[in-house]
Amino acid sequence: MSAKSIWNKISYLGLEERNEFKNREVVLMNKLVFISALMMLGMIPFEVIINGWELVWLEVVIVMLCLSALYLNYLKWFTFAKFYFYVVAVSIIFGLGLAIGKGSANELFFFPTFIFPAMLFHNRVVIITLSVIAGLLFILQSYLMEFVPPVFDVPSNIKLTIRYLFQIIVFTIVFFEIYYFKTQNYRFQQLLKQKNEEIEHKSQEIIDSITYAKRIQEAILLPIPLIKNHLPDSFVIYKPKDIVAGDFYWIEDTPDSTLVSVADCTGHGVPGAMVSVVCHNALNSSLREFDLTDPGKILDKTRELVTRQFSKSNQDVKDGMDISLAAIEKKNENGDRKIKWAGANNPIWILRNGSKEIEEIKPDKQTVGKGEHLKNFTTHSILVHQGDLIYIFSDGFADQFGGERGKKYKYKPFKDLLILNAHRSMKEQEEAILREFEVWKKDLEQVDDICIIGIRI
Repeated sequence: MSAKSIWNKISYLGLEERNEFKNREVVLMNKLVFISALMMLGMIPFEVIINGWELVWLEVVIVMLCLSALYLNYLKWFTFAKFYFYVVAVSIIFGLGLAIGKGSANELFFFPTFIFPAMLFHNRVVIITLSVIAGLLFILQSYLMEFVPPVFDVPSNIKLTIRYLFQIIVFTIVFFEIYYFKTQNYRFQQLLKQKNEEIEHKSQEIIDSITYAKRIQEAILLPIPLIKNHLPDSFVIYKPKDIVAGDFYWIEDTPDSTLVSVADCTGHGVPGAMVSVVCHNALNSSLREFDLTDPGKILDKTRELVTRQFSKSNQDVKDGMDISLAAIEKKNENGDRKIKWAGANNPIWILRNGSKEIEEIKPDKQTVGKGEHLKNFTTHSILVHQGDLIYIFSDGFADQFGGERGKKYKYKPFKDLLILNAHRSMKEQEEAILREFEVWKKDLEQVDDICIIGIRI
C-alpha cells in the first residue's frame, strides 16, 4: 500500500460518503490528528539521542491520545471526536509546558489551537468559546511557568533542542492549516461554480419548457384582439402571476348568444395551467359535443367531465375551477338583451347605465370539480339594457396585497374603482384598472393570476 493511499484512507476514516460540505471538518481533523501524531512520534528518536528518556514515555502517551481521536471518527462519533481532540490538544500543550518548563517554546502550540475551532466547528458561539479557552490557558501557563518548577529537570542544551523541534512542529501544523484552508476554499469555489452552472442550465431548461407551455396555453385562448369580433365594446385583462396561469377566459359564439366566462383553476403556474387545459377542454366538449348552451347545464356537464378525467388517477384529485359563465343574447331591435348566467363561487357584477351601485348576482357555493353535497348549477336570467356594464373576474385583483399596510385590496374598493370609471370608454377602464393595480401592489409580488372581463351592452 502506497503512502498516498494510506494518507487518503486515514483522511476519510469513518466517512461513508465524501460530501465535501458536510464532512470537511472530519477530513481536516483526521489529517491534523495524523500529522500531530507523526510529529510527536518523530521527536522520540531525537529525545533518545539527547538522552531525554524521561520525555519518551510522555511522547508515547501523547501519540496514543491523538490517535484515539481517529478511532472515534472510525466509530462515526464525529461531533464528540472533534471536542475530544480539541480538549486533548489544549490539555497536552498546557501540561507539556508545565512538565518541561520555561524555554521549551511549548507555548507556541497554542497558536494552532486558536485556528482549530474555526476550521472544525460551524457554531459561532462554540468557536469563540474554544478560542477564548485556548487564550486563557496560554495566559495561565505563562504565569505558572514563572513560579512553578517543571516536573522534569531538563538540561538547558536539551531544552534548546526541544525548542527548535517544537518550533518546526508548530510551523508545520500552522502551514498545513493555512494551506489546507486555502485549498479547500478553492475547491469549494470550483464546486459551487460547477453547481451554479448546473442549476442555471436546469433552470434555463425549465424556463424554456414553461415558455413553450405558455405558447400552447395561448393557442387555446382566443387572442385578445379577436375578442372585439364577439364583444365589440369590451376589455379583457389577462395577467398571469407566472409564465403560465391557472386563470383563463373562454369565449364562444352560438347561433343565439355569445358565451363568455372567466375561470380560476386550482393553483397557479404550471399546476394551475395543467388544470386549466383539462377544464378548457371540458367546456369545449360541453358546447360542441353535447350541444349545451344553457350556462348551468354547461357547468354541470363540465364538472362531470373534469371529475371523470381526474378520477382516472389513483390519487384523490380534487382540483377544479371557479367560474363565472354568461350567455349574452345577440342584440335585439330595441337594444335590450337577455343574459343567462351561472357561477361557481365567482359572481357577476352589473352596473346599470347611470347607476352608482353595482348589482351582484351571487354564484352557487360549489366548485366545478369533485366535492361534497353537490347540486345542479343554477341558471339566472337577467335583462340588461343598452349602456349597462357587466363584469366577470377571478379573485386575483381583490386578493392582491399592497397599499401602505400591505393588506388585500378586497372587493369593496374594486367595486368603487369600477363605478368611478364607468363613464369612461372600455379601453380607458382597462387602463385605469391596470394603473390602480400597479399603484396598489408597488414593489410587492403579484400573489395570483388576474383575469377580468368588462362588457358594455
